[in-house]
Amino acid sequence: MNGGVMVNACVMTLVMQWLTLWATAAVLGYRARHLRLLAGSAAAGAIDAAIIAMFFADRIPAGAAVPLAVLSIIPAARVALGRLPLARFLLVCAHVLGISMLAFGGALATAYLTGWRLVPTLIGLVGTVLLTAEIGWGLVHRRIRDWLLFVPIEVRLGEVTLKLNALIDTGNRLRDPMTGSPVILLEYSAVADALPERVRRAFMAFDAGDFGLVSELLADSRWLSRFRVIPFVSVGEERGLLAGFRVDEVRVLGGPRATSSRNAVVGLLMRRVSPEGAFAALLHPDILAEAS
Repeated sequence: MNGGVMVNACVMTLVMQWLTLWATAAVLGYRARHLRLLAGSAAAGAIDAAIIAMFFADRIPAGAAVPLAVLSIIPAARVALGRLPLARFLLVCAHVLGISMLAFGGALATAYLTGWRLVPTLIGLVGTVLLTAEIGWGLVHRRIRDWLLFVPIEVRLGEVTLKLNALIDTGNRLRDPMTGSPVILLEYSAVADALPERVRRAFMAFDAGDFGLVSELLADSRWLSRFRVIPFVSVGEERGLLAGFRVDEVRVLGGPRATSSRNAVVGLLMRRVSPEGAFAALLHPDILAEAS
């Protein structure tokens, strides 16, 4: 057997094992130390090197080499990510296997096109793993996240009904200090056109800190009973006040989450909650739990 071919194959397997373990940890959100990743990839690489050596020595057929190489995923995942519940461990192994197969295909194609040279093949391997983890698997996970956390809602305010997309924000713990109602954070721009001119001016005055003008504008308005001032604490801003109003009903639409609640307050944000415009509201998780 050509020694150079053996060395190149061992280098390739070691790099591929490390990359696939790293990509799997990144995709699934596990924190893996580099030394553990290196130890796991070294363990799998050693097994793969032994399999490659036996294959080139005609000790095992190609049909047996591939299943044996797949089994090397088990010690690699165990060493790299530590002890995990069985279901999670199987999920990790499935991710490692899927990414490895795509990485091997990319490396094989690059090697064929470049005359089986090591450096271009490694570049093809690394590029395939990065594209798979970031574009392919990342896109799938974003779709799953969107399906799990994004919901269409309706906010009814008198005769006005607003329809918009919301993100279920598990970190939103804001409540109206007067009634204890959960607070939905809503972009001001999403609701501004539905508000009377006087009310819009009142919210702009509140944002500018002119509380006297707010009282003056709402003094003889039915909106005075709806108006709420919500204290909040956020990262980078120790304390603050948020203007909002009580709504008549919030309906969560579509699928198993379809439900409604009459116990909600909307807090208005002057900034966008989604830079991409995917949603315009942050839904308090208790809206679902307290829905009637």
